[in-house]
Amino acid sequence: MKTHYDVAVIGAGPIGSYTAYQLVDKGFDVCLIDAKQNIGKNVICTGVISKEAFRRYDLPSESILSRIDSFVFISPQGQRLEYIHPDVFAYVVSREIFDRALLALAQKCGADVYLHQQIITIEHSSQYYRLRSKDKKYRARAVVLATGVNYGLHTSLGLSTPPGFLYGSQVELPSSSPNQSSRIEIHISQSFAPGSFGWVVPISNDHSRFGVIVEKAATLGLERMLKERLHFSSSRFDKMRIKQKPIAYGPIERSVRDKILAVGEAAGQVKTTTGGGIFYGLLCSEIAVDKLQRTLKSGYSLKDYEITWRTALVPELDIGRRMRESAQSLSDNTIEKLFKFVKQHRFWVELLVPRINFDYHSNFLFYCLNSFESFLKK
Repeated sequence: MKTHYDVAVIGAGPIGSYTAYQLVDKGFDVCLIDAKQNIGKNVICTGVISKEAFRRYDLPSESILSRIDSFVFISPQGQRLEYIHPDVFAYVVSREIFDRALLALAQKCGADVYLHQQIITIEHSSQYYRLRSKDKKYRARAVVLATGVNYGLHTSLGLSTPPGFLYGSQVELPSSSPNQSSRIEIHISQSFAPGSFGWVVPISNDHSRFGVIVEKAATLGLERMLKERLHFSSSRFDKMRIKQKPIAYGPIERSVRDKILAVGEAAGQVKTTTGGGIFYGLLCSEIAVDKLQRTLKSGYSLKDYEITWRTALVPELDIGRRMRESAQSLSDNTIEKLFKFVKQHRFWVELLVPRINFDYHSNFLFYCLNSFESFLKK
């Protein structure tokens, strides 16, 4: 078994696999290591990825379950604000197919893949890093942590962890609105998603993913949304099928040390608005590979990775946090007033629509915050 590599990528999720693929494509010897045996299985993720991300990164189309061309915001009392795009702007994917396709791409390109191998320690010598699992050892000139929400190695390596976490809870069920397979519903109410939202995302003509993202009690929030908002009886869903996971909320303070870097959710590169991490992770994977190439070939410091990705994303992450903080203080009654305001001011909507971007939210959010600042103080 080969044990010496240019780069060891830990974590064979989509960001780790895509990073490994890019590195091999640039001529480096790469190993891709993951603690799991079955990649993509039982992943808790809504799976909504922009059409632009699919185009830009040539993502696996075989993973697409549904195509999205509209979304509707629904207020606590049922007011609706709908946006219909002229074309499909996002896809909903099977994460199992998506993750395995990217893993297969990395492996086909030449990455050595080691599954069911949890890295226990990483030690640094003058020339390389020594990585050890329970029964195997590896050596690499550089290490990429693409471990998602698992931060077990960070502290020992001198990297930090996210400043906080949100919690997402989700379940797949027969649709509450059959034959609406191209529209996402975004449900807003402080009763089940304080300062946040719930969703109904179609995966077929008759099944959807139902979920909420909140600071705590996500499973309870989802149960309330299903019963109180969508009027599901207890017999329509099994509580045991509801799954919950933590989501990094904010970037880690330090994502680079020597020739080790973190990418994706392992670095907190996750939208603070929706909790989505695929696009930001792929974007930062590109940055990471570019900087690793310069480091391994010419000896440049990896610190430029930290500077570059923060310049690209921190403004987006900061405005998302600001929006969530503002939303925490809203009552359902105030939310109803906001919906009414938007419905009565079409000129405002006409100015808003050009600012809508699925992957970059800051322009849209700045406009909303500035528009509503005085209104919310009434």
